[in-house]
Formats: sequence, structure tokens, C-alpha cells
Amino acid sequence: MADDVRLAIKGVDELNAALRAIPDVLRKRVLRNALAAGAREIRDAAKAAAPVLRLPSTRRRPGTIRSNIVVRTSKTARQAGDVGVFVGVRPLRGARARKLGTAGASNPNDPYYWWWQEFGWTPGHRKSQSGAAKRMPRKNAAPRKVPGRRFLTGAATSAGEKAIGMFMKAVVPQIEKLNYKGALNVG
Repeated sequence: MADDVRLAIKGVDELNAALRAIPDVLRKRVLRNALAAGAREIRDAAKAAAPVLRLPSTRRRPGTIRSNIVVRTSKTARQAGDVGVFVGVRPLRGARARKLGTAGASNPNDPYYWWWQEFGWTPGHRKSQSGAAKRMPRKNAAPRKVPGRRFLTGAATSAGEKAIGMFMKAVVPQIEKLNYKGALNVG
């Protein structure tokens, strides 16, 4: 599977205590907004590093991957009762697919190939219906691996500290504001 890059904020016991004092719905909103502010730093770095098509093609539009790098709310975290966001390439599905055409290789608006750009591939390999990789025969050619560009992974690594700073910059004033309003309502 994909390499996971996770950033952890350590040593902020005061932040945890302040978050516990806020009602659950407001706490999740505050955290989601602050996490999204930090993730936007990583998104911007990924967009700057994303590969762009150099040669014209009828099946690919230049900048398709770059324009589809977005910050999204984590459904897995939400189902677990937590708050989370992630930076990734938005697939062509649902209303966007109805508007831009069906997903797949023949649609120049579909960034389906971002996975190969991130993680690399071996030309000539195909998966069979059973899921097993099979080698397609090529005459007198040794298999070669095309390395990935790691634009998402590199962005998370390079902009991680800045993202944590943006998270803290966004979350602390919101917590103070909510705690101040709560103190006014109680007293």
C-alpha cells in the first residue's frame, strides 16, 4: 500500500485540557478547521512538486494531477468518532464524473494515473483477472522499474513542520475564544 506519512504533535497537555473543556461538536469543528489549515500547507507544497505533462497529448490535459490535489476530511476518522484530514488526489467520481465525462484513460480530466507518478511502475507488467501480476513478453528487453516522483510524500516531509505550526496558529485562538465565551455564559 502507500507509504503513510503521519505527523504527531507531542507535549501539548494544555491543548488537550483546553479541548476537553469545549463541547464535542465545537471541538470537532475547531480541530477539523485547524487540521485543514495545516494540511493546506502540505497541499500547496504537493501542487508545486506535482508532475505536469510536457508534451501535448490528446488523452491527457496538462496539470490534471496538480489541479486535483486537495485536502479532504477523513471518512475513516469520522466513523471512528475522531477528526482527521488528508491530502490526496481527488478521483473523478460522482457529480464531477457526470459533469466531466466517465472516468478512465480516455477522459483527459481523470487523474487516475497519479498513483504511478507517485510510486513508480514497471512497464510491461499487467495484472490478470485473478489479480496476479504477469509479465508481458518483450523482445530482448530487460525489465526496468520507472521510479516514482514522490510528490505527495516529499511534500508531507518537507512541509510537515510548517503544517504543525499552522495547526497551532489556527487552533489556539479558536480554543481561547470558545473557552472565553463559555466562561461568560457560566458566570
